[in-house]
Amino acid sequence: MTVELPEPDETVGTPERAWPLPAIVVAVVFGLLYAWFLYQAIGNLLNVPPAYENAGFGERIPWALLVVGAAFPVLAFAAAAWLGVRRTLTHRVLVFAAGLAATSATALSLYVVSAYLVTVG
Repeated sequence: MTVELPEPDETVGTPERAWPLPAIVVAVVFGLLYAWFLYQAIGNLLNVPPAYENAGFGERIPWALLVVGAAFPVLAFAAAAWLGVRRTLTHRVLVFAAGLAATSATALSLYVVSAYLVTVG
């Protein structure tokens, strides 16, 4: 009577990588898209105050909105990257896309609020 032992499973001892190569490619592509919103926000942070000064609205510069606009793309990308750890590639893409949509909506909302504060405020 012989007892057959199961074949050793080689995946048991090796930990799964948190960021395999396809996930890194997805993160880089979405990182470039998030960087576009960061580029726009930094441009606004540098160019809006002088434009407001020249238009005579120097006391109405929306500093809080400009800073939030510059910080949000970075925070959204970091949150999406953190939430995407140990998820499938499809889920990572969805998380990054949701963060990008939130970044886009926030940027548009900040533009509208800024224009409203100048005309009404």
